[in-house]
Amino acid sequence: MTSSLANPSTLLLGRFDRRGHLRYTGRTHPLAMVQRRELAPMLSPPRLQRRGIVAHPWPQPLPESWSGQLDRPEPLRYVQVEPTVVAEIQVDTAFEHRRWRHRMWYVRPRLDLSVYDVPLLLGDEAYPFWDAAAGA
Repeated sequence: MTSSLANPSTLLLGRFDRRGHLRYTGRTHPLAMVQRRELAPMLSPPRLQRRGIVAHPWPQPLPESWSGQLDRPEPLRYVQVEPTVVAEIQVDTAFEHRRWRHRMWYVRPRLDLSVYDVPLLLGDEAYPFWDAAAGA
């Protein structure tokens, strides 16, 4: 996410792939103040693995090739958090290279789901809207 744990301004979203790697899938539009207040208590910094080393799956800053949407061609500094919150989002259908081409709209946290309930990111040829519950 960008900004701070106490006041997140945008979310950086990801999904796990078949190998268990958390893959960056895109960034949200700026959050409304009510969304920021709702999310802040759910976010926590990444756990320390050993001797002060943080094990986060993404580099700091995000490379421009990851976050390089039209409005941000440079590397993106962000706040690393534990990837434990599932978010409901609204997206358009432009999905390529395992990420959403345009920014997403954050809708709400899905407290009824764990990160293990989210379908795996299968690849560019896979349909990103696959519904695990429907099995299709």
